[in-house]
Amino acid sequence: MKNNRALMYVVSVLSATFLYSVTFFFIPLKEMGEICLLNVPGPQGNPVCAVNFSLVFLGMYMLIPLIVSVILQKLVYKEPLKEIGFKFKWSPWYLFAVFAPIAISLLSSAVALIFPGISLTPDMSGMIDRYKDMLTAEQVEAMRQHLSNSGPSVLIMSIVQMIVAAVTINAVFALGEEAGWRGFFLKNLPSMPFYKKSALIGAVWGFWHLPVIIQGYNYPQHPVAGVFMMIIFCVLYSPIFTYTVEKTGSVFSAAILHGAINASAGAAVMYIKGGDDLTAGVMAASGFIVLIAVNIIIYFYDKIFSKEKVITKA
Repeated sequence: MKNNRALMYVVSVLSATFLYSVTFFFIPLKEMGEICLLNVPGPQGNPVCAVNFSLVFLGMYMLIPLIVSVILQKLVYKEPLKEIGFKFKWSPWYLFAVFAPIAISLLSSAVALIFPGISLTPDMSGMIDRYKDMLTAEQVEAMRQHLSNSGPSVLIMSIVQMIVAAVTINAVFALGEEAGWRGFFLKNLPSMPFYKKSALIGAVWGFWHLPVIIQGYNYPQHPVAGVFMMIIFCVLYSPIFTYTVEKTGSVFSAAILHGAINASAGAAVMYIKGGDDLTAGVMAASGFIVLIAVNIIIYFYDKIFSKEKVITKA
């Protein structure tokens, strides 16, 4: 198995991840969220939890692919990290990595309106309803007052925050995953056709989320169906990641792209009401429609406009 680096990586990262997830037998993810590690002053002087145990647990979860990749690359195969994409050279595709996920999330919100029971809420009341069970009555009212007095500036400020988060803290933790998926794993599937290797990476990437998805993460209303939804989401997003990394030659572009996805996911439900985690959102059916469209656009861009072919090269 050592000679098959891709297989070695998959077995190692899934084994390490599922072993780490044995923790759930002792403390479910929901209970982790109730264990506060750091309080900060909130509205009216009431303390608000800034860091809970689940946040720390999930942060470490995201670092497992990086740890496995570094161990394999440096200790097992004794090769430099730059060979799996740890290098940087400026490319306009870094801008794509930042802004494409934000656009995809916002478009997912618009597409969600085609589904029954989902409506537009310019006052963001739909988003307030989604969070009301996680906040106190006072916090919900404070959010309502803040949003009603902010107008369009909320969207502008939200986009700015998404951009900043995408290239800073989110990118750091996203590198924990991307060092594996679009670093070690991708670099060791060079002979496969573009879509085949993208689909394979996406399927493994999606399945890797299983322990946290069945705990209610991302799909709290449908944790079992959410496992399959996550795999579909990852398979659909994977070609976009692969194309970006092939254009930049760097795993850092994948980290920024991933960071932007995490930063902008909430934008898909900011201005809509109704639906559930299977229909509304970038990781739901509305998002899948947008991702299919984006993949088609990238294909024709590569075929017609790109000078350096990635998908349609001979």
